[in-house]
Amino acid sequence: MAFKVAISLSAQKYMKSLDKPDARKIKARINELRQDPYTPRPQCDILKEKGKRPPLYRMRVGKHRVEFFIEGDTIFVSRMFLRSGDSDYS
Repeated sequence: MAFKVAISLSAQKYMKSLDKPDARKIKARINELRQDPYTPRPQCDILKEKGKRPPLYRMRVGKHRVEFFIEGDTIFVSRMFLRSGDSDYS
């Protein structure tokens, strides 16, 4: 079953602010989510956030994070952001 994807306006704005390689990488990962948004795998590093309602999921895409929730057969991307924390290993 392929899921549909809806992206919030703030997430779309964030995507437009990125350089082309990062934006392409995020789009590819969101496309990969359409197959199975629940299961972590090499192309989709997914983490279910604890204690959040509706159940929120977070996907790592390099130094960016994509937060989403699922209703029926639709994945709603609620926000995208740069990961927090300072590390020499990015």
